[in-house]
Amino acid sequence: MPDAGNKTLLNIAHARLVVHQAGQVRACLEALNDGQIWWRPNEGSNSVGNLVLHISGSTRWYIGHGIGGSGFVRDRDAEFAEQGPLQKEALFAHLDFAITEADRVLSEFDPARWQETTDRVGKPMTYGELILNQVLHFTAHAGQIVFATKLIQDGLIHDVWKSTPMS
Repeated sequence: MPDAGNKTLLNIAHARLVVHQAGQVRACLEALNDGQIWWRPNEGSNSVGNLVLHISGSTRWYIGHGIGGSGFVRDRDAEFAEQGPLQKEALFAHLDFAITEADRVLSEFDPARWQETTDRVGKPMTYGELILNQVLHFTAHAGQIVFATKLIQDGLIHDVWKSTPMS
């Protein structure tokens, strides 16, 4: 892919992750109280709180560490084991740290390196794969968070997708 195409794709991925998707998650966290954040429909499901911890951890791992070389050590199991009552402010802190780091790393990333390979995440992947995989992963879980928020409180969030800034 020519550098101009890499730059365009990087800019789209950056805006989707850092602005749009993170904005949706923030809107949901704002709308829910601590009890609602940790509600699970059944033992085999994750709460909104677990999903926020998970997308924060994966963003720090794949973007912060995998691309930025942060040295972050991830405890993925802990992201799902948490039952609360981590308060909303603590979840915002996790999310904000991850998104601030991703914003910095993606802003500084040279799109000419899109096809370069790294093994920082345990297996060889191109930087482009790391970026796109994380955006898609974050998006899938952001959708779960929005859906759960709508289930928890009917009418609480109206059309989050359209009301969240794109860039």
